[in-house]
Amino acid sequence: MDGDRNETLSSVERALALMEVLGREDRLTLTQLADRLQSGKSTVFRLAATLAGRGWIIKNSDLRYSLGPSVLALGATRVGPLDIQKLLLPIMIELHEETHETIHLTRLEGRYIVYVHQLLSPKPVVSLATLGSRSPAHCVSPGLAQLAALPDSRLDWVLDAPLVPYTNKSLTDRDAVRHEIEQVRLRGFGVNPGLFRPDVGGIGVAVRNSRGEPVAGLSVCVPVFRLAQIDTAVLGRRLLRAARDAELVLGDEINLDEAAVTRGRYGMRGD
Repeated sequence: MDGDRNETLSSVERALALMEVLGREDRLTLTQLADRLQSGKSTVFRLAATLAGRGWIIKNSDLRYSLGPSVLALGATRVGPLDIQKLLLPIMIELHEETHETIHLTRLEGRYIVYVHQLLSPKPVVSLATLGSRSPAHCVSPGLAQLAALPDSRLDWVLDAPLVPYTNKSLTDRDAVRHEIEQVRLRGFGVNPGLFRPDVGGIGVAVRNSRGEPVAGLSVCVPVFRLAQIDTAVLGRRLLRAARDAELVLGDEINLDEAAVTRGRYGMRGD
């Protein structure tokens, strides 16, 4: 009996270790996973097949593995039965019409942000993202803004992983990331001068719930050469107003939803 229990625990530990590796390094081959886990390829293959069958990881067309939708669903912050994309679209449209730049709506998922919706710039040179794709939170403006809204204990977990240099401007030192996040907390918005992609920058803010937790990110994404021509302080303040508007919209919906739940629970009727 103890042997079966130990074997089960060992399998769980290997599964968690595999997903932690993919959380740090996306799109790894079977050989690379076996090397990171210091385990045999056949063992890792069986483990990966099991996890892929439940949606915890996915095997891409190039035979590389990534975290799957089940992991992303666990990390999603729920705001009741709300469609945040639909609720915040008018605010995104307003920003889009004012800036004529790409507007992104994102959500923090673990150490990454996931792109939920975007409105593309009409300008000849644009910055865009694939919806559903991820970027390291500490390397993009809405990610920095949402990390800045986290308590230090959760931020410690985010930074307890190798910080990969994606460009020559990437923040790869934990102290440097913490310093930048402190600056974001002071001014209220994040600035990305090309931390993840050398030619892509932006300015982003966090949308918070009533407890101060980040539920979404709003950002203006621009080519780095145009970012240099923008008054980041002015645009940052505009984004902060948009975030406050978004919080009011989401807060009103949350209050209405909670009131409906209360009426149903206690048999109350509304007029």
